[in-house]
Amino acid sequence: MTTCPKKPEPAGAAPPSQTARAPSRAGLGQWAGARYWVCLGVLVCAAVGLKATARGLGMALRKEAVPLKQPLQFFDARKLAPDYELNKRLTDRQEPMSEDMIETLGTQDYLQIYLTDTRKPQDDRTQVALLFVTYYTGKPDLVPHEPDVCWAAAGYDRVSAASDRVQVRGAGLPDDELPIRVLEFRAAQQDRLSTRGADVATVIYFFHTNGHYALTRNDVRKSMSNPFQRAAYYLKVEVTFSSGGLARAGKEESVAAVGPLMERVMPVLLNDHIDLEKLGSAGSAVRAGT
Repeated sequence: MTTCPKKPEPAGAAPPSQTARAPSRAGLGQWAGARYWVCLGVLVCAAVGLKATARGLGMALRKEAVPLKQPLQFFDARKLAPDYELNKRLTDRQEPMSEDMIETLGTQDYLQIYLTDTRKPQDDRTQVALLFVTYYTGKPDLVPHEPDVCWAAAGYDRVSAASDRVQVRGAGLPDDELPIRVLEFRAAQQDRLSTRGADVATVIYFFHTNGHYALTRNDVRKSMSNPFQRAAYYLKVEVTFSSGGLARAGKEESVAAVGPLMERVMPVLLNDHIDLEKLGSAGSAVRAGT
């Protein structure tokens, strides 16, 4: 078998591999530079278009802060009379929060006071309420603090967790029903609240965010991510009950006691401290008690 002879190459011709030249570095740099500017232009146009669209639809891409009318430390417990009064002895006995504690808390807007139910005897385990209120606004990424995490971090073991509803009139609640979270903790070490009574502490809490009540941190995030809400805030209310001698209340009696207390506390917080005018119609609804 014979093979076809190869076609002779012209004299002085370079091999094929040497005739095809790779693109120059200058050419690659120009092409990469062009792609960069095209991508940058697309991103700029998208950003401008998004802002224009949001403005046209009345959407807020960045939430405005809702400054308090007056600091929570100026809470006027006299407005809770005659049913409740400030327990000055226990309140003054508290050690002030350190800078590290405040940094962990995530806000300097807080209230921590003891209130006494004047209708109950001293040995009633719901006569005294430790009211702890914190307020958050004006931060881009607010992560609500929950007692579920905070108490566990303080060395307590969670015994139970449940959701419930209690009757609270005059606080802007649908059907006057307040959603609450009810937790039970057992102290792994000596409890700072009490050295007497049951070894299980009952903690009740809920949130008030953007003119509405919420039960979980996810509910708070959902409310605050509403693109049509220009301003955003959330308030966390936490309560524990004890006797005048600081013997802790149980779960059932704590749930029974929190409704009457919140009927007096929430109107003061909403009317005296939170600037609901920032929230438009939502704030008006709360003020009207609907």
